[in-house]
Amino acid sequence: MKRRTVVTGLLSTPFWACFPNLSATSQQADLVSALIHTPRSTLTADVVQQIRNGSIRKPALIKALLSAGVSHIEPRPVGFKYHAVLMVDAARRLSLQAEGITSWIPILWNVDYFKHSQARSLRISGWTLEDANAQLPLIGQAPDLFTRSMQTKQWQQADQAITRMARSGSMYAAFELMLEWAVKDFHSIGHKAILLSGVVRCLEYSGWDGSETILRGVTYALLADGNVTADKEKGWWEKDYPENLRLTHKIPGSAFLPAAPEKDTEHLLKKVRQLDARSSSELAAERLQQGLPMQCVWDSVFLAAADAVMNRPNIPMLHCITVSHALYSLWQRTTNTTMRRVIPLQALSYIVQMKQQRPGSEWNNLDILDLKAESPNSASLANQLDQLGSTIGTDHIEARDLLRRYPLNDGWWTLKQQLNSWLLSKSNKAHDFKYGAAVLETVEWISPHWRTPYLAACSRLLMGENMPDSNEGQNIDEWLGGAFS
Repeated sequence: MKRRTVVTGLLSTPFWACFPNLSATSQQADLVSALIHTPRSTLTADVVQQIRNGSIRKPALIKALLSAGVSHIEPRPVGFKYHAVLMVDAARRLSLQAEGITSWIPILWNVDYFKHSQARSLRISGWTLEDANAQLPLIGQAPDLFTRSMQTKQWQQADQAITRMARSGSMYAAFELMLEWAVKDFHSIGHKAILLSGVVRCLEYSGWDGSETILRGVTYALLADGNVTADKEKGWWEKDYPENLRLTHKIPGSAFLPAAPEKDTEHLLKKVRQLDARSSSELAAERLQQGLPMQCVWDSVFLAAADAVMNRPNIPMLHCITVSHALYSLWQRTTNTTMRRVIPLQALSYIVQMKQQRPGSEWNNLDILDLKAESPNSASLANQLDQLGSTIGTDHIEARDLLRRYPLNDGWWTLKQQLNSWLLSKSNKAHDFKYGAAVLETVEWISPHWRTPYLAACSRLLMGENMPDSNEGQNIDEWLGGAFS
């Protein structure tokens, strides 16, 4: 994507400056319309000006990006150009970890990327989300209609059902209904899970009001099916769910008690490396039945994902990180006992399948179990951060070694803020934001004794100080300098 420099026009009258001061719902609709209809060449300048005068707040802009994206970027497949939607929650999370004007960098990047993706979708198909049907079911009939329609891939009926639920304020009920369709297949290497997880988290932040278009767009995306050209085995993306669903009866409630013995995780990880997806899930279910804590399964998933990235650092394999992160986020939120059991098995199957289905480049033959923490470096935290900044993205071996000796227990917050800062200013692809945001959060989800090897392995695709700034990173001081002083 060509980047452009927005240094002029910041004081010009923005597209929506003459909108009347209407209700919050009308203002939100106007903001969505402005994102859709304002030319790319002037949109960033308009948004910057509205940020400066306080007319736009992050929650409203986050929700508007989702609404504009799901209605004007075709999710066929749920990936590629659709990353302008898929990255919104990552931009939000990175933004909230920063302060001042730099916190706007990922959101402004997302605004411009939306226009790029909108234009691409228009060239390819001209698709837009159709208007909602005026004939809607009764609220008591909507859940069953939604499930039956999704099973038979009847978009019109599913759309009517989710529209009724959105208008009735049944948002978490809608989430529980949509969840199965986000986790049951790995269409387009797992983006459905990323989509639903991100949308739900953004709406938790921005508010459920006015989310009808977003939920309708997500429903349409969840109905996507089919393979992409790099798939080795056709249909692999949908074969694991029925088998994993069958295994859920083996998993007792005691598996959810908080514990994660290091040796049990290591044993499971070593076994999974030798098995196919079905055998891996069967092994995990049997171990859970025998008393293995569920956290050990999640630790194994996260470690296997990081191991895959370290050994094959490319875009397909980085989805092991982002999809496992999304599945865990969905798992955290559901109260459905079946979903609580099947999602970890799906996550395990996904990591194994990705390694088998997408051989890609050569495997580096590195082992994440060799990256356990060593005695802390005696240098100051500031000095260690300087060293990491100069090696991440340039000297991968040295970066891993430095992280193994970094005092993660005491210095994680400092390191997290620095890594977040580099991600803000250096990221220049949707995957940069998605991957980095997923890594920083997963570090806090994985058991403490596995945090160092996980982060060290993931550092292969993180951003460091010596990497070039994005257009937004270069211009943020000019755009917003002094705006909040």
